[in-house]
Amino acid sequence: MRVFVMMALLGLAAPLAGLTLQPPKQSDLRLVFLAPWQDADMLAQSAGGTLVGPQQALFAALVQTDDPARFDQRARDFGAFGVRDGAVIAALCGVAL
Repeated sequence: MRVFVMMALLGLAAPLAGLTLQPPKQSDLRLVFLAPWQDADMLAQSAGGTLVGPQQALFAALVQTDDPARFDQRARDFGAFGVRDGAVIAALCGVAL
């Protein structure tokens, strides 16, 4: 049973580690981490971006922006926990832009 739990945790941790340990990039697609009670659409628009896709995760959203550096700072100012390059997660999820 312990081996199964360890394998499951490692299987979940590998993609997340890949996201967090990646070098910073500046694609136009951003992955925004926010609280579940925050309105992702309002935060994205206020920071200068547009939500991508009809689906949204509980703690994150994909946002398209023309100015990634400015968007990252503004999103944090409006309450986002963090902002990362969204190209990797989009590729993992099969999103083609």
